[in-house]
Amino acid sequence: MSAAAISGGVRKNLAALQTVSAAIDAVQTRLSTGRRVNSAFDNPAAFFTSAALSSRAAALNQVMDEVADVKQVIDSANNGVAALRTLLNTAQTLANSALQSANTLVKVNGTNSTGLTTGTQIASTAGSATRFRAGDVVTVSDGTTTATYTAVNGDTVQTLLNAVNGTSNLKVTASLNSAGQVTFTATDTVNITIGATTAGTGTIGSVINHSVGATNFTANAIRTSYAAQFDAIRTQIDEVVNDSGYNGLNFLNGGTKTVKLNESGSSTMTLTGSNLSAAGLGLVASTSSFQRDSDISTALTNIGSALTALEAQTSTFSNNQTLLATRMDFNNSMISTLEAGADQLLATDTNADGATLLALQTRQQLAATTLSMSNNADQMALRLFGFG
Repeated sequence: MSAAAISGGVRKNLAALQTVSAAIDAVQTRLSTGRRVNSAFDNPAAFFTSAALSSRAAALNQVMDEVADVKQVIDSANNGVAALRTLLNTAQTLANSALQSANTLVKVNGTNSTGLTTGTQIASTAGSATRFRAGDVVTVSDGTTTATYTAVNGDTVQTLLNAVNGTSNLKVTASLNSAGQVTFTATDTVNITIGATTAGTGTIGSVINHSVGATNFTANAIRTSYAAQFDAIRTQIDEVVNDSGYNGLNFLNGGTKTVKLNESGSSTMTLTGSNLSAAGLGLVASTSSFQRDSDISTALTNIGSALTALEAQTSTFSNNQTLLATRMDFNNSMISTLEAGADQLLATDTNADGATLLALQTRQQLAATTLSMSNNADQMALRLFGFG
């Protein structure tokens, strides 16, 4: 059985109605998505160009995530530096306080009331109450090293001083104080033991007014306490450094990071930290429990150098933060530009589409009316032949 035939007028109106319906669907899709290009079939050039722009924007967003992560590493390092500065200032205060407490290194003065001079003769061949006999011996010991003076006719006070001060590794110095008394001063935490062997009438007491025997060192407990606190701060410095990392990266223990600044990796920035541990800052442990002024002075010098190093590192971190922030602002602007460009290539004109939709709907109504009229004409023809 052959298919039923449709009149030319009906077929023509039906085709027109289908065309209008398809056009309406296309316009409604554009209005609902806000895009005039929804697939490569709509406009290949615009579609793929927009896709490329969007892809670059997405890549830059990934770069921004990495840069933001590195900024957090720097922020963590800055927090650590601030804590280190506080600890160093505390150590500086402790060292200054220790220095203000008198050291207790042994100092032994002669007891003579009449002052001696470096040229005063203290030895002769026969000797006397105020002079050693040639061959008499005076020793000064720090417990490990001993200086020995053997009297020779004509020796002066300076000869004795030279014999003590010329002894290698002896931790005792000899001098004349302002009262003209021979003074033996320990340069370390040692005892001073004075000995003498005399054969004449002159004794160590009658010649230089010293007594034979040992003078023992007693540590200054205040300085010892400050030294212990100083060493505890050094431990805290190392702990702060170890705790200043972020996401596995620490710029305070020498960590290094190269960060990409664009999507291709052709623009990079390398950030290098420093070893700011106590050892890295040159802050050595206290020696001799701060009993010697020289040890405290050395500690204060080291603290000053450490503070200078912190200042330099802070400046570096600040500069890095500024550079990264500037680059992030630039990348944010680029992302906005790329996304706007991608959207613009695909965006539709909603006003024009709205007007087009209204016109198409009008045409659709007209086409439907025309189709109805064509059907009515066919029905009238059937009635003429008695089929209606």
